[in-house]
Amino acid sequence: MKFDVAVVGGGAAGVDAAAAVRRHAPGASVALISPEPDLLYRPWLVYLPAAAVPAKDLSIPLSGISSRHGFEHVQDGVSAVDMEAGELVLAATGERLGYGQLILAPGAPADRQRIPGSDAHALFPCDPAEAQQLLDRLKALTAGTVAFLLTGERIGPGLEYAGWVARAMRTAGRKDVSVIAVDHGDAMDRQFGTKAADRLVSVADSVGVHVVRNADVERIDEGGLVLAGSTVSADLVSVTSPLCGPDLGLPTELLDDHGLLRVDTTLAVPGLHNVFAAGDFSSVQGTAFELPKTWIMARLQAETAGRNAAAALGGVSPAGLDMRRAARMAALSMPDVGGRTLFVRNRKPVAGGRWPLKLRYRMDAKYLSTYRDHPGAKRPALQREFES
Repeated sequence: MKFDVAVVGGGAAGVDAAAAVRRHAPGASVALISPEPDLLYRPWLVYLPAAAVPAKDLSIPLSGISSRHGFEHVQDGVSAVDMEAGELVLAATGERLGYGQLILAPGAPADRQRIPGSDAHALFPCDPAEAQQLLDRLKALTAGTVAFLLTGERIGPGLEYAGWVARAMRTAGRKDVSVIAVDHGDAMDRQFGTKAADRLVSVADSVGVHVVRNADVERIDEGGLVLAGSTVSADLVSVTSPLCGPDLGLPTELLDDHGLLRVDTTLAVPGLHNVFAAGDFSSVQGTAFELPKTWIMARLQAETAGRNAAAALGGVSPAGLDMRRAARMAALSMPDVGGRTLFVRNRKPVAGGRWPLKLRYRMDAKYLSTYRDHPGAKRPALQREFES
């Protein structure tokens, strides 16, 4: 079995890349390889532990997406990539799937070893199964402290989880459950800028989240977070979220220090004419600024990788990522902290109030309408999960 283009990964980057190939090369045979039956809408995963969006509304069947957009979904994982042979080794069956062009967009799971003790004593809710575990443990927690550690490449979801969990506890009248967010080092200052970070602390406080700023976290143990010279006691700890690359059997010289695939600004692996990467698995080299690990950046990369893979089928040279657009996207943040936000641009606070969230929810609805085949929730709304 061989396809003109194989796309590894059934998340936002993989699905967008497969659809982009079909748009730019309508006659190409395209396979999307993913062990999951559904596309998970990860921007809404932050609402699951607060029961603000039903779990069923986070998932869109890949069978419907693939049939509407003209690619084949191979429901399996990939255990190895044989670049010399131009083949993928499928994890469940051991079969080999050939490709002409390859786009690697498997995502990047949480790095559970970067903070000592976190693997044993914390949840990583950016992984879907542990977001559900967090919801289950919150339902069982009658009193105590829930801590969210903000660290790694993507801290925004941590503020969002904390905000929505705090709002759910407050709405349910569960005053004995407190929520804190712990800013590891200068994570908030680096992502948002100091002034915007200070404003976001106020936003978090308004929904019931206490933020511990500039904490030097040494490890996590069964009692909470151990800092340099002090501790933050917690009954439940979640970490968001240092990332690492999945093991696809790739040569280590192609990977960066966290196991992510190094690519140039065309999203191609240097020295290889037919291998591209998009989304969290890509480590883009040669840019004037670091590309953030965000959903919107993953989609921009996916469009570029898909277009370039399609071009390569016709012998056309690849085009670079639109860096002006990437810079605009990288400069924007508007975390949904329990239904409140601050619009941040170029690491400066711009505006709060309702309109940034309306814009965000409108973007959600537009994306979901592109891939959904049935109606579902259009915005988060607290359920009655936590009322006693």
